[in-house]
Amino acid sequence: MIRFETVEKDYGDVKALRGVSFEVPPGGIVGLLGPNGAGKTTALRIMTGFLEPSAGRVFLEGEPFTPDSVEARRRIGYLPESAPLYGDMFAWDYLAYEARLHGLDPAERVPRVIRQVGLASHAHKPIRELSKGYRQRVGLAHALVHDPEILVLDEPTSGLDPNQILEVRALIRRIAETKTVILSTHIMQEVAALCSRVVVIHQGQVRFQGLLEDFSLGGGVTGGVPVRIVLAGIEPGVLKKRLEAIPGVERVELCEPGRDGAGVYPDPAVLVARVFPRPGEELRPELAREALSCELYELVQERSSLEDVFHALTAEEGAREDQGREVHHG
Repeated sequence: MIRFETVEKDYGDVKALRGVSFEVPPGGIVGLLGPNGAGKTTALRIMTGFLEPSAGRVFLEGEPFTPDSVEARRRIGYLPESAPLYGDMFAWDYLAYEARLHGLDPAERVPRVIRQVGLASHAHKPIRELSKGYRQRVGLAHALVHDPEILVLDEPTSGLDPNQILEVRALIRRIAETKTVILSTHIMQEVAALCSRVVVIHQGQVRFQGLLEDFSLGGGVTGGVPVRIVLAGIEPGVLKKRLEAIPGVERVELCEPGRDGAGVYPDPAVLVARVFPRPGEELRPELAREALSCELYELVQERSSLEDVFHALTAEEGAREDQGREVHHG
């Protein structure tokens, strides 16, 4: 639906984006992740037509997207972080004003969008009297008033209390049932709660793009996510030596008998090992071959916390140059 092709953005001598390429397919919620200053907001502003790239191209449904493309901008709704609102206006009047700017009938659009974001009980109050959570609903209604196909949100839960965060997340999920949602964040709980796909930007470059499931397995470009192997028919010391001898293995941990679910297996001599790979190594095929002489019960790659994967992708020493490598696990 939206595609960036080697997009760059310069602010004088500062390169905010460096050859950024990624694609957002239609449907679902895509998280644009990165540390503060990574280039997320710049990418969103280019995506929504508020900035022009210094180089590269952006496509919407296969057609080149430019800031002066009225039809393209009609298909996108944008809620920036800390969106400016007219505090003295009633929420209803503000949305009616925005509807008219889009050439729409307020009597038709405003009631619909107010219901959509759950604003009915506060629609006839001055915006400045609303809580931060309800002001955010007004901002969402503003972004949705022209019924766009794509909703772009910049840090949509920033500054909200825990209850407001849950309410806004639930609202975003409902919106995503009929629209494509792209949201920027650096909060991994937000990603886990909302996103089906992620794009990670660091220092103006794409470090990863793909499914949340692949991201949680290490992003395909980081090491250290262990493989858990459960088997029997071998002595612990022999197993440890054989596993450590496999190329690409960083270290091996043997778990104590009866832990990590070992008690559910019929053989009382079952062993559980956690095998840690070096960066970029895929160990499962070789581990499966090594286990052929044993009784294998389980071989599965564990999940790192999203925070660990994010840190590995964006830490100075761990950042890689392979742009947007999408990974697939069978």
